[in-house]
Amino acid sequence: MNTLDDSPTPAPEHASDAALQGLFVEIFDGLLAPGEALPAERLLAERYGVSRITVRQAVHKLKDLGLVEVRQGGASKVLDPARADARVLELLLRHADKLQSDAARNLLQDLAEYQELYATGLLEAAARHASDQQRQRLLQLVEAYPDDLDAQQAEQLSQRFWQAVTAAGKNRILQMEMALWQRWSDKAQPQEDEPQTVRWFYLTLARQLSSRQDPLPYYLASVRTSRG
Repeated sequence: MNTLDDSPTPAPEHASDAALQGLFVEIFDGLLAPGEALPAERLLAERYGVSRITVRQAVHKLKDLGLVEVRQGGASKVLDPARADARVLELLLRHADKLQSDAARNLLQDLAEYQELYATGLLEAAARHASDQQRQRLLQLVEAYPDDLDAQQAEQLSQRFWQAVTAAGKNRILQMEMALWQRWSDKAQPQEDEPQTVRWFYLTLARQLSSRQDPLPYYLASVRTSRG
């Protein structure tokens, strides 16, 4: 289930994004192996259709994310993406749909699992800390959507539901993490379930939170069933 809010407007695409995306894909797909030197800036500029300065900006962004080692006066080298830290989430959320290798696509499964684990934290915090008024507003939010909502409405409902749950949980760390997901995501993730199923899913969660029942058993059973 999508946990991203739809309120922020995606940042405009910069010239370095083409080079950044291309290098990210080549590193995670194994086309540029750990320890291998990056091609010369001139070659990368020709490959991605950008200037050498733009390539340099992209390489330094990868350095900041722990994917490249930049040596003064020497060739930049690729670092092992398996040893990268959570900063790489930004690139995964923005460019993961371009990955082709099996190993990289397995990483996307890990990302989906992480989203589910994050959602359990949001629900747990809301179950603990939401006021009666917030619980009622959450239920009203879901009930306002029609039974026969379309795919666009289902996506909007998903985004608004998790936004409200995050606020109701009153956990500043979870809220900060949500802000990162919002900033890093270029677009909302499409819903894989039928729109009516999505509404029933959120309606059940909202009813459980409203009546102070534990929403986690239903949530976990639902997402595990959807994974097959």
